[in-house]
Amino acid sequence: MTAGHRQRWAVETMAVAPDDQVLEIGCGRGAAVSLVAGQLATGRIVAIDRAASMVRLATQRNLSHIDAGRAEIRCAGFESADLPNGHFTKIFAVNVSLFWLGDAAQQIARIRSLLAPRGRLYVFGERPTAAHATANLTATEILLGTHGFATTTSSTTRGQGQVLTCVTGTPVE
Repeated sequence: MTAGHRQRWAVETMAVAPDDQVLEIGCGRGAAVSLVAGQLATGRIVAIDRAASMVRLATQRNLSHIDAGRAEIRCAGFESADLPNGHFTKIFAVNVSLFWLGDAAQQIARIRSLLAPRGRLYVFGERPTAAHATANLTATEILLGTHGFATTTSSTTRGQGQVLTCVTGTPVE
Protein backbone atom coordinates (compact mmCIF):
# COMPACT_ATOMS: atom_id res chain seq x y z
CA MET A 1 0.00 0.00 0.00
CA THR A 2 1.53 3.31 -0.99
CA ALA A 3 1.05 6.68 0.60
CA GLY A 4 -1.35 9.06 -1.06
CA HIS A 5 -0.47 12.41 -2.57
CA ARG A 6 -1.92 14.28 0.42
CA GLN A 7 0.27 12.39 2.94
CA ARG A 8 3.41 12.86 0.82
CA TRP A 9 2.67 16.58 0.46
CA ALA A 10 2.04 16.87 4.22
CA VAL A 11 5.34 15.23 5.16
CA GLU A 12 7.25 17.31 2.57
CA THR A 13 5.58 20.49 3.89
CA MET A 14 6.66 19.67 7.46
CA ALA A 15 10.29 19.06 6.40
CA VAL A 16 10.73 16.29 8.97
CA ALA A 17 14.24 16.28 10.47
CA PRO A 18 16.00 13.08 11.62
CA ASP A 19 15.69 14.07 15.29
CA ASP A 20 12.11 15.39 15.26
CA GLN A 21 9.63 14.26 17.88
CA VAL A 22 6.33 14.07 15.98
CA LEU A 23 2.71 13.57 17.00
CA GLU A 24 0.08 12.67 14.44
CA ILE A 25 -3.52 13.17 15.51
CA GLY A 26 -5.81 10.79 13.60
CA CYS A 27 -3.34 8.50 11.83
CA GLY A 28 -5.88 6.46 9.86
CA ARG A 29 -4.16 3.59 8.03
CA GLY A 30 -0.69 4.92 8.89
CA ALA A 31 0.50 6.21 5.50
CA ALA A 32 1.96 9.42 6.95
CA VAL A 33 3.47 7.44 9.85
CA SER A 34 5.47 5.41 7.30
CA LEU A 35 6.69 8.53 5.52
CA VAL A 36 7.66 10.36 8.72
CA ALA A 37 9.31 7.34 10.36
CA GLY A 38 11.32 6.74 7.20
CA GLN A 39 12.97 10.15 7.70
CA LEU A 40 13.75 9.72 11.40
CA ALA A 41 17.05 8.58 12.89
CA THR A 42 17.01 9.54 16.57
CA GLY A 43 13.50 11.01 16.41
CA ARG A 44 10.18 9.28 16.91
CA ILE A 45 6.58 9.56 15.79
CA VAL A 46 3.66 8.87 18.11
CA ALA A 47 0.43 8.41 16.18
CA ILE A 48 -3.03 8.25 17.72
CA ASP A 49 -6.43 7.38 16.32
CA ARG A 50 -9.80 6.79 17.97
CA ALA A 51 -10.67 3.84 15.73
CA ALA A 52 -9.22 0.47 16.76
CA SER A 53 -9.56 -0.77 13.17
CA MET A 54 -7.36 2.09 11.88
CA VAL A 55 -4.80 1.53 14.64
CA ARG A 56 -4.63 -2.16 13.70
CA LEU A 57 -4.05 -1.31 10.01
CA ALA A 58 -1.51 1.41 10.84
CA THR A 59 0.36 -0.96 13.16
CA GLN A 60 0.51 -3.70 10.52
CA ARG A 61 1.76 -1.22 7.92
CA ASN A 62 4.47 0.15 10.23
CA LEU A 63 5.77 -2.91 12.09
CA SER A 64 9.35 -2.35 10.97
CA HIS A 65 9.29 1.27 12.21
CA ILE A 66 7.69 0.22 15.50
CA ASP A 67 10.29 -2.54 15.98
CA ALA A 68 13.07 -0.03 15.24
CA GLY A 69 11.69 2.34 17.91
CA ARG A 70 10.89 5.11 15.42
CA ALA A 71 7.10 4.78 15.68
CA GLU A 72 4.43 4.16 18.27
CA ILE A 73 0.76 3.84 17.36
CA ARG A 74 -1.97 4.08 20.01
CA CYS A 75 -5.73 3.78 20.08
CA ALA A 76 -6.77 6.97 21.86
CA GLY A 77 -8.69 10.17 21.41
CA PHE A 78 -6.66 13.38 21.49
CA GLU A 79 -8.36 14.63 24.65
CA SER A 80 -7.52 11.51 26.67
CA ALA A 81 -4.20 10.37 25.19
CA ASP A 82 -1.35 10.19 27.71
CA LEU A 83 1.25 12.40 26.03
CA PRO A 84 4.30 14.22 27.46
CA ASN A 85 4.10 18.01 27.81
CA GLY A 86 6.68 20.14 26.01
CA HIS A 87 7.93 17.18 23.98
CA PHE A 88 6.83 17.38 20.34
CA THR A 89 8.69 19.44 17.76
CA LYS A 90 5.92 18.85 15.23
CA ILE A 91 2.24 18.02 15.72
CA PHE A 92 0.04 17.42 12.70
CA ALA A 93 -3.38 16.28 11.58
CA VAL A 94 -4.55 15.47 8.06
CA ASN A 95 -8.30 15.83 7.38
CA VAL A 96 -9.18 15.70 11.07
CA SER A 97 -12.01 17.89 12.34
CA LEU A 98 -10.16 18.36 15.61
CA PHE A 99 -11.04 22.01 16.19
CA TRP A 100 -14.54 21.89 14.74
CA LEU A 101 -15.97 19.29 17.13
CA GLY A 102 -15.86 19.85 20.87
CA ASP A 103 -14.05 22.60 22.74
CA ALA A 104 -11.56 24.14 20.31
CA ALA A 105 -9.99 26.39 22.95
CA GLN A 106 -9.27 23.40 25.18
CA GLN A 107 -7.84 21.38 22.29
CA ILE A 108 -5.59 24.23 21.16
CA ALA A 109 -4.39 24.77 24.73
CA ARG A 110 -3.53 21.07 24.92
CA ILE A 111 -1.58 21.26 21.66
CA ARG A 112 0.31 24.28 22.96
CA SER A 113 1.23 22.37 26.13
CA LEU A 114 2.50 19.37 24.13
CA LEU A 115 4.72 21.41 21.80
CA ALA A 116 8.41 21.74 22.58
CA PRO A 117 9.90 25.25 22.50
CA ARG A 118 9.82 26.45 18.86
CA GLY A 119 7.56 23.49 18.00
CA ARG A 120 5.00 23.77 15.23
CA LEU A 121 1.45 22.66 14.57
CA TYR A 122 0.41 21.67 11.03
CA VAL A 123 -3.29 21.42 10.18
CA PHE A 124 -3.75 19.81 6.76
CA GLY A 125 -7.00 19.60 4.84
CA GLU A 126 -8.23 18.39 1.50
CA ARG A 127 -11.20 20.21 0.00
CA PRO A 128 -13.13 19.62 -3.24
CA THR A 129 -12.95 23.20 -4.54
CA ALA A 130 -10.78 26.29 -4.22
CA ALA A 131 -13.65 28.11 -2.47
CA HIS A 132 -13.95 25.38 0.19
CA ALA A 133 -10.17 25.37 0.61
CA THR A 134 -10.02 29.14 1.07
CA ALA A 135 -12.84 29.06 3.62
CA ASN A 136 -11.11 26.26 5.56
CA LEU A 137 -7.73 28.02 5.50
CA THR A 138 -9.28 31.28 6.69
CA ALA A 139 -11.28 29.66 9.49
CA THR A 140 -8.28 27.68 10.75
CA GLU A 141 -5.97 30.69 10.55
CA ILE A 142 -8.42 32.87 12.51
CA LEU A 143 -8.97 30.17 15.13
CA LEU A 144 -5.25 29.61 15.72
CA GLY A 145 -4.50 33.34 15.64
CA THR A 146 -7.20 33.97 18.24
CA HIS A 147 -5.48 31.44 20.51
CA GLY A 148 -1.99 32.89 20.30
CA PHE A 149 -0.42 31.22 17.27
CA ALA A 150 1.43 32.96 14.47
CA THR A 151 0.31 31.29 11.25
CA THR A 152 1.36 30.73 7.67
CA THR A 153 -0.63 28.98 4.97
CA SER A 154 0.16 26.92 1.90
CA SER A 155 -1.85 24.97 -0.63
CA THR A 156 -1.50 22.86 -3.76
CA THR A 157 -3.96 21.43 -6.24
CA ARG A 158 -4.04 17.81 -7.34
CA GLY A 159 -6.06 15.99 -9.98
CA GLN A 160 -9.84 16.49 -10.18
CA GLY A 161 -9.46 19.97 -8.65
CA GLN A 162 -8.88 18.74 -5.09
CA VAL A 163 -7.09 21.41 -3.09
CA LEU A 164 -4.66 20.43 -0.33
CA THR A 165 -4.17 23.06 2.36
CA CYS A 166 -1.95 23.59 5.37
CA VAL A 167 -2.07 26.09 8.17
CA THR A 168 1.18 26.07 10.15
CA GLY A 169 0.97 27.49 13.64
CA THR A 170 3.77 28.52 15.98
CA PRO A 171 2.87 29.59 19.52
CA VAL A 172 3.62 33.23 20.18
CA GLU A 173 5.52 33.47 23.45
